Order: sequence, then C-alpha cells, then structure tokens
Amino acid sequence: MSCARGCILVEILIFDMRLFIFLYCTVFSIALFAQGPISGFLPGAKTTDIALGYSFETYDSYFFGQDKREQMVDATSYNLFVEHGISSKASLVLNLPYIAIDEENSGLQDATIALKYRNQRKEYDSGNLNFITAVGLTFPISSYPKETVNAIGAGAFQFQGRLVMQYNWNYGTFLHIQSGFDFQLIPVARTSIPIQVRAGMGASKFYFDVWMEYMNALNAGVDNTVAGGEGSSWFRVGGTFYYPFTPDFGAFLGGAYVLSGENIGQSSRINAGVVYKWNRVKKRN
Repeated sequence: MSCARGCILVEILIFDMRLFIFLYCTVFSIALFAQGPISGFLPGAKTTDIALGYSFETYDSYFFGQDKREQMVDATSYNLFVEHGISSKASLVLNLPYIAIDEENSGLQDATIALKYRNQRKEYDSGNLNFITAVGLTFPISSYPKETVNAIGAGAFQFQGRLVMQYNWNYGTFLHIQSGFDFQLIPVARTSIPIQVRAGMGASKFYFDVWMEYMNALNAGVDNTVAGGEGSSWFRVGGTFYYPFTPDFGAFLGGAYVLSGENIGQSSRINAGVVYKWNRVKKRN
C-alpha cells in the first residue's frame, strides 16, 4: 500500500521439525506501504501461529520523487500477527499494527486480513515446489490523524493479490519468489507491483534468511511532504535469524535497509519478537 508513514509488517519465522514455517509482517517503513503477510509456507490444519513483534525504524533523508533531501523521522512499532490453518492447503491471516512516532501520531494503524491457498505442490527427488495464491484487504482500524506532517497512515483501503512460487530442498534450504499487485481504492485509486526474492535455511537449532524487495508504484506523483501519499517505490534488502527454544516457541531478530526509492525515507530497521505455534490436535492429545 502506498500510504503516508507506512505500516507494520513484522518479519517472523516459525520452525517445526525439518519443515520451517515463516510468516512475515515486517515492521513499518515510513511513508510507504502495507503489504500482506504472505509467505510460501502454510501452518497446517487446526494449527495457529501467533507472533508478537517490536521494531524501531529511523531515517535522516527522504526521497521526494527522485530528489533526496534531509528529513529525520524515528518510529517504534508493535505488531500482532496470527495465521490460522483452515486445512492443509489453506490459511487465514490477520495482522494488527500499532505505530508510535510522536504524541500526536500514535495508535493502531491499518489491519490486514488475507486468505492463502496452495494451488499446487510438486514432489521431486531433491524437494518440493509449491504454488500459492493469496488475496487480502487492508483497512484502517482507528481514527488516527491523516493530515499531520508525521501521520502514521493515509486511511487507505487496499486490495492485494499475490502469486508465490517456492522450492523447498530436502536438506533445509528454500528459494521464494513472489509478485502480484496492490490496488489502493481509497483515498486515491493507485496500483503498485511488488517483486520479492528470499532465500534461507532451517536446521534443528536455527533458521536464517536473506531477502530483497522491489516495489513499483504505477503513475506515482511527487510527495511535497513526507506524508504526501503520492505513491511509493523502493528497493530494500534485509535478513532474519530465528532460534527455537522449544518446538512450539522461539524468538527472532531481523533488520532491513532501503537502498533507493521514490516518495520514501531511506530507512534502516531492526526488529525482534517471539512466536508461538498452537496445534489444537496436539493439545487435545
């Protein structure tokens, strides 16, 4: 989503035996987007993944269009992420972010609800290839101010569509490619095209990944302020490390950096949190 002051997206990994599961909602990137927490893994039937995350993001320069100028903003974010397995092929995702920039610009921001479905899974000697489709809706859940200089959002309603292709090797590594579209309905109709590439590895006592993300806002204007909301484009890189304390509980640490973009702050971010995996079938046993 192209929105003033971005959303949270918390990046979270859940490891279960040899098949690790990750869901990401990385923390907010100022003045930019909300992107559905769509990964290449599914929790499984009657399994719920719950994650609580914290993030701090800062920048001292902002791209007004392609013109880079000095502008300082710090933001703290908290996020609740839930993904519930409806079946072995489908899951429901919920993301609730809270962003604090200053006393005036703080509060619950834009929630995301999404439905994921695995269209196809192909087995090979070396691993398996998965194709996943997801649709989601992002919408404001509080009456936060939208016209201030440091607004946490634009009050936008956005429809998201994603197609994910992921190959999981038997020895624990994976390669993930994702694209689709973000269509903002309100306050201004606008379309953005995301491309994400992620690679990582999970073992019995750790998980890590590295990723890069490109977002292209079509027919974007030029922000006059950091809350301009004229459509944001960016190229961003990052990584995550996850450590499981038990098969059902673990903690993660991650970071990201915006290399370039338009109508976005050149921010650096650090995020951390905990993940709990609740299996209803196992608990009953």
